[in-house]
Amino acid sequence: MAKSYNVNSQITAKFINLVLSDGLMEEEIPLRRALAIAEEEGLDVVEVSEKGKGGLPVCKVMDYGRMKYQQDKKKKGGKKIQHTKEIKYGINIDIHDLNVKHKKILKFLSKKYMVRYILELNGRERARIDEAVEKMNVNLEEFREVGSWKEPQVSKGRRISILTIISPL
Repeated sequence: MAKSYNVNSQITAKFINLVLSDGLMEEEIPLRRALAIAEEEGLDVVEVSEKGKGGLPVCKVMDYGRMKYQQDKKKKGGKKIQHTKEIKYGINIDIHDLNVKHKKILKFLSKKYMVRYILELNGRERARIDEAVEKMNVNLEEFREVGSWKEPQVSKGRRISILTIISPL
């Protein structure tokens, strides 16, 4: 659970210990004076500790919105976003068109994207599954130096798709 801070008028103490924006500390100053200092600088007075030296709360002159943003960013920082791109082609693709798709895959892998590499078979092409799997394996060899993958999987249905996911090294 995120810690909540008292800011500006939410601070109830009459006197506080104040850490200025330059890092210096002023002890036992009235809250009104602290608010005036913060307003001059266009910042906020944030209560960072309830009990400090002499039993007074410790407050700091800072940009409260920026502090909350940094905390949220740090909290979300542990999550890794995985991007996946998809390239589809058919068994009768021309060599030049296949080379264009392979250049695109190399570009994605250099940017650390995962690539779903799909060979689709439609209509009568579905009878050529063995040839399609062989073609997929030959095409995958082009990415041996920049990526890794598992054995292509064949999914059957109205369309037959041969799928593998290429991960960057």
